[in-house]
Amino acid sequence: MNGEPSAAPRPDRHEESPESREAALRRVVVWYLHSADAAQTWINSQEAHIPLDPPGDDLTPASFADYEEAMRWYEAERGNLLAATRAAEEAGLDVIAWQLPAVLRSVHMLLNPFEEWLAMSRIGLRAARRLGDRAAEAELLESLGMACTQSHRLSEGAEYHQGALAARRETGDRLGEALSLNDIGLIHLRGRRLEAAKDQFEQAAARFQELGAAQWQAVVTSNLAEVTYELARTEEASGFVERALAMHRELGNQGGEGNALRILSAVQRDRGQAEEALRSAEAALDIARTHRNHMWEGYWLLELGRAQRANGELDAALVSFQRAASLQRRLGDQAREARAWHGAGETYRRLGRPGEAADFHRRAAAVHRELDDLWHAALALDGLAGALREADEGDGTRAAEEARRHWAEALRALASYDDPRAVTLRERVSAALAQ
Repeated sequence: MNGEPSAAPRPDRHEESPESREAALRRVVVWYLHSADAAQTWINSQEAHIPLDPPGDDLTPASFADYEEAMRWYEAERGNLLAATRAAEEAGLDVIAWQLPAVLRSVHMLLNPFEEWLAMSRIGLRAARRLGDRAAEAELLESLGMACTQSHRLSEGAEYHQGALAARRETGDRLGEALSLNDIGLIHLRGRRLEAAKDQFEQAAARFQELGAAQWQAVVTSNLAEVTYELARTEEASGFVERALAMHRELGNQGGEGNALRILSAVQRDRGQAEEALRSAEAALDIARTHRNHMWEGYWLLELGRAQRANGELDAALVSFQRAASLQRRLGDQAREARAWHGAGETYRRLGRPGEAADFHRRAAAVHRELDDLWHAALALDGLAGALREADEGDGTRAAEEARRHWAEALRALASYDDPRAVTLRERVSAALAQ
């Protein structure tokens, strides 16, 4: 690697004029800006780059030979990158103050360092607004929206994405408008507002097609596959995911291919194709591990665990859910960590170990309640109630009463959902309460 952290230009404050100190500070923050841009090329190469002015002939940013070098640099420099963004703002270098967090967004979205992601994006947003640069403002609003979405602050995330959409429409940025529509669809999908999500994805897909944005057409086609799967439209979902998979493969987009394989595995499970589902999930994990991408691995392991359970590979499923939980904890995604606990709980029930199942479902339900994720809270509560009823532990009356309380809470959580899967779950929970 060229340009190690020690090679960053250091301002010497000894007997320097204010002008010299300002020039030295500018060299430092420009070095960090271009070094971060070089790191992004390896860490998340599929994301577009922010156009930057050249660093200057007398400045050599860091460069990297591979993903591992770029990641080591980023981990070593995380604190300095935040400090450089703050220093740029304090020095009135507003262009750099918005560009640095915008460049790092594609790294942050993979690693979920929420505190610094939000702090840097807010600095960048202030800088963009001082400049009156609506295009830059949209970039930072989108970054804040992504950070809020991934930390499950959905209402706040929706406001940021709506702001980005308004800015992009104002500036005539049609590609950016389509990206914002897709982002809003993802917010709705996470909040299980499925018809609203589908509408946003369809609008985004139409715009991407008009613009010939093939990569984003593939992405939104995958999103349409996922939302139609959640709407229990299995045949429609199958058509979308097969198209998405072909598109991603044609583009050589392995990350998109892996995500499509994850969705395909879920569709195949729904269709009773357990062995095919397992092969699809394993192929997705191969991609994640080849790219050493822990965000992909942690998420796709959830589907691998479900596919393994569908094939009766219960011990292997437990390993997958436990690995997923560990990765999600490291990434700071509480919602997906709790989903891994729920998956472990379901697997322990299949193993005839309802006491351990209840412990995992209880932990999952507590996190989903805290995040106000009513859908996944209802799933965890249903699992908890079922495990308690199975466990009995010699006190059938107490266990039955606790199970009924959790099923009653699950019904209340389900009240705001009317999609087919929610209706089916509500009917099943109501039947359990009637027993």
